[in-house]
Amino acid sequence: MRKLFYTDADVLEGIFNRDDRVIKHLMKKEWSPIAHLINGFKGSNHDIMMVMEEAIIAIYSRSEKPELNVKFSTFFYAICKRIWLKELRKRENKVQLMDDMGRLEIAQENEIIDKHLFEKRRKLYLKYFVQISKYCQQVLRLVASGYSNDQITSELSFSSVQYTRNRKRECNQRLVEMIKADPDYSNLCYGL
Repeated sequence: MRKLFYTDADVLEGIFNRDDRVIKHLMKKEWSPIAHLINGFKGSNHDIMMVMEEAIIAIYSRSEKPELNVKFSTFFYAICKRIWLKELRKRENKVQLMDDMGRLEIAQENEIIDKHLFEKRRKLYLKYFVQISKYCQQVLRLVASGYSNDQITSELSFSSVQYTRNRKRECNQRLVEMIKADPDYSNLCYGL
């Protein structure tokens, strides 16, 4: 004959004895509050079942029956809550890790694209840099090395700083015009 009502002691004894009838009764009785807990955090029916099963396993895996100071349903709810929160932390870490990995992959792809674009721009620059006069090459090299107008004037023995400024502007302007005239320039998004 099937028992319709189980006391807390009966449920605890049934779990330790792995009595299917008691476990089924427990699952039916505790489904609603545990479902409310888990569904509140976007859990599924599969999650509810998994948490309840793990809670039952946690109880009968103990070396001895626990002494209940509260109702069994409160005790069971607390175990389920602890298991569910642990699962949520695992999932959050996994999502965070996947999100971080996704950002890392995008950053790496962008870095590769940037390096590739930089290399194409550098080749285009060098293609025309060697075509300007040696004098302009010297001026632009010194500018790229961080020399001031005064230093360039003295290094190249120019007559004045104003002459240096004019030469810099003319050499740079000539190089930029040649680069902009190249058919590959528009593909490299130079914006010069």
